[in-house]
Amino acid sequence: MWSAQAAAEGLTLLVADNKTGYFGVGLSNPGYPKPYQAQVRRGGKLVYLGSFATAEEAALCVARS
Repeated sequence: MWSAQAAAEGLTLLVADNKTGYFGVGLSNPGYPKPYQAQVRRGGKLVYLGSFATAEEAALCVARS
């Protein structure tokens, strides 16, 4: 579903060799409603983008940023 949304917006979800499978996405709170966090680096600083229910949703946020 989210990959279809990314394609509709002309975005690419960046694949990474980590537990979530997506660049900038980490699993921080397993068992909670929104366990996936999205983060990117801007100007050498880590910028928190938010918590999400799925890794794909977090990856879409990273792609949009």
